Amino acid sequence: MNQSVSSRTDDSREILRVTAWVDPVVDSNGHPVNDPYIEMFWLPVLGPTATWLYRRLVSGVLDDGVDFFDVDMADLARSIGVAHTAGRHNPFARALQRCTMFGAVQHVARQPVHTVAVRRFLPTLARRHLLRLPEPLQIAHHDWIHVPASPHSPTARHLTQ
Repeated sequence: MNQSVSSRTDDSREILRVTAWVDPVVDSNGHPVNDPYIEMFWLPVLGPTATWLYRRLVSGVLDDGVDFFDVDMADLARSIGVAHTAGRHNPFARALQRCTMFGAVQHVARQPVHTVAVRRFLPTLARRHLLRLPEPLQIAHHDWIHVPASPHSPTARHLTQ
């Protein structure tokens, strides 16, 4: 099933086609888009705009019946509160580039339609990203990964100390 999402009807719109990036290893061991892990640990790596963009892109491919969806880039940019203008140096383009740079999205094609594949799950942070987090987040990450989950998780305590 295909789904097209666009509120514009003029020919000047820039369409982004989004499909799922299937990765059996990450899909079985990773963190889903709505997992608190994404906001706690991936957000400082991706940045807030790229994290919101990632979440919006994934929300369209979560349904197993959807092969892809098309979205107007200007509409998508406005929906996350940023501008999309011509060129590569607008906030939307930078957010998409960050998603690509950190492996949340990969470019599939530029022609005839700009197409990206988006991971439905993100892997546990790589050590190189972890070392750039503030120390309280590094400690919280260690606990998140190595301490069994409980209703009174120590993660919140580490962030407030």
